[in-house]
Amino acid sequence: MASELQAPSTQQDIENGVTAEKTTSTPEMMYLFCLSSAAAVVQSVALLGWLTAKYAPADEINDQINQISGGQVQSIDGLKTEVGFIGLDPPLTTLVFFAALFVIPTAVTTPLSMFTHWKPAAVLFGSQQVTDTLRGQFAAPFRMKYLYGVQAVMNGIAFLSLKYTFFWPLALNILNVVLYLVGLALVCKHFQNPNVPTDLATTAGSMMGVSAAASRIDSLEQEVKNLKKELEALKNEMVAVEAKI
Repeated sequence: MASELQAPSTQQDIENGVTAEKTTSTPEMMYLFCLSSAAAVVQSVALLGWLTAKYAPADEINDQINQISGGQVQSIDGLKTEVGFIGLDPPLTTLVFFAALFVIPTAVTTPLSMFTHWKPAAVLFGSQQVTDTLRGQFAAPFRMKYLYGVQAVMNGIAFLSLKYTFFWPLALNILNVVLYLVGLALVCKHFQNPNVPTDLATTAGSMMGVSAAASRIDSLEQEVKNLKKELEALKNEMVAVEAKI
């Protein structure tokens, strides 16, 4: 009788493909972790660059003096004026700086989140809760694609600085635009893998730090234990009824 009650549930699990192992640990996820780590370092250096960048408009000032004097004064020797990039032309220059600043927490968190997908069994900072939170933030395909797309756009804001001249931190932002676009392509390739969970139920299981298969097996074991208890209780009742008869 126990086997008859257990069979439909087990058969249903087999039909639903529970036995097929689902995992987020793919080669693409390893590349995403390495790429995101490099991008986080580049982003930090770029932020430092925008903070310390100086602009020396000596040539422009000399040109203006030349025009005002009607060509009589070509230039002024020793003219040297430097202006910090942030205060050069607000709010445009401050926009470039704060775009680099605000993306820093996300840039640092991204490789940590990718690591939890690449190594699902790992526990970061000795806390399963922190690990599950980092994993769950971007477990859904759309959210992970959005993560890389937004960071590429935020780095693209630095192109506004070309209005004045080419500042060296812009080269780092351009590098990060390329890195995050490559990352976006890797995310798309990652979720094309048939063994990567994409449905809501399996993704929720991934957020909890266990695979859907393992979760379902635990549930089945609990169901079997409950059935055994019910059968034992039914057997005791039948014995009691027979004794009365």
